[in-house]
Amino acid sequence: MRIVVLGDLHFYQLAIWPWQLFSKRLLGQANLWLNRRRHFKPSLWPSVRDQVLVRAPDALLCSGDFTTTALPGEFRTASTAWAGLVEKLKPCAGAFVVPGNHDRYTFASARKHLFEAAFGQWTSREWPTQRMLGDRTHLIGLDPTRPNPFNASGHLGDEQLSKLRTCLQEVPVGHRILILCHYPIGTPEGLSDEEAGHGLQDTTALIKALAASGRPITYIHGHIHWPWKWTPPSAPNVIAINAGAPMLISNRYPQGQGFLEIEIPDESGEAEYSRQEPDGEGGWQNASP
Repeated sequence: MRIVVLGDLHFYQLAIWPWQLFSKRLLGQANLWLNRRRHFKPSLWPSVRDQVLVRAPDALLCSGDFTTTALPGEFRTASTAWAGLVEKLKPCAGAFVVPGNHDRYTFASARKHLFEAAFGQWTSREWPTQRMLGDRTHLIGLDPTRPNPFNASGHLGDEQLSKLRTCLQEVPVGHRILILCHYPIGTPEGLSDEEAGHGLQDTTALIKALAASGRPITYIHGHIHWPWKWTPPSAPNVIAINAGAPMLISNRYPQGQGFLEIEIPDESGEAEYSRQEPDGEGGWQNASP
């Protein structure tokens, strides 16, 4: 089974009404005009979309942050792009998404359930949620996102963590577990630690829950716009993978970061992780995650 994971897409809208700025969106739009729009290139979407179709995945996932400031217009653009991709996948392919903090950027966007309205058939309103990918792979989705006027932190809470522990216990032995959540559970050695106001507030409790299960777990996330793969020292049973940001350009990724690909054998055996990355010559290449 082949699974493709798209990270932070951050579709954005520059032209907005003045009254839409009476919220945290004022800061987000200022950052968009001064910084983010120089690096995120929606014009890369057709290439990303076409390469996903070339890979013909059995399942397509997204780790959240479809939008930049949770504007209705941004959701329309993002959902249209996502729907257009999903409709062209092979008929048996499944698709699922979790929200990112930018998808609940304002209290109004969360109250009006703009994310659920845009991606209702591919997401959930109850968390954690569990889906089957094939016969022996369990996907568990988490949602720690919430509107916050001061920072970009997330919080799962005791109830969601308790339900997660139950979900992990109920997965049959020998079956695979994938967890999809927007926020990371730490950063690999050599990278700066995430700022407190930008990360998951109950990371320690989440890691303990994952480690206590004793089960091999692949934890897939986004949020920090840089792809990586590592194992947290306090949870040796967990492989944590950052899906990156497909349409973000930088010196290291002048054509965008591409997307994550997971190959899961039909029976027992280790899963293989790689990225599809633009090669700078109009094509794509396999790269380490």
